[in-house]
Amino acid sequence: MVTGSVLVVDDSPETLHMLARALDAEGLHVRTANSVFRALEVLHDGSERPSVIITDLMMPQTTGWDFLKHLRGEAALQGVPIVVVTGAEPGDGDDLADVVLRKPIDPGEVATVVRGLLARSQPH
Repeated sequence: MVTGSVLVVDDSPETLHMLARALDAEGLHVRTANSVFRALEVLHDGSERPSVIITDLMMPQTTGWDFLKHLRGEAALQGVPIVVVTGAEPGDGDDLADVVLRKPIDPGEVATVVRGLLARSQPH
């Protein structure tokens, strides 16, 4: 069984709940944040580093693009796979993510992608 923790960042309560439920059913530890600012708090609160980060791009206040740039520049998060779940059109920033899934999403597909990323990163 693949284990790990996932941080899900999205301003939609419905999306957060749907993804958290699907990932929790996989036995993963899930933390959620409804904004980039809350995600940064979660990432720096002293708890375990997430194994995977899932984020939306189109959020109020600070965009997911800015969040992606921040994540990729933070030494403590190097190597953490990032899954972007977005309704945005493909763009220049897609190369900052490990996986880009376009909305509407299937929670089962997201869980499968996360399992695959975790399986690749865990020692055999």
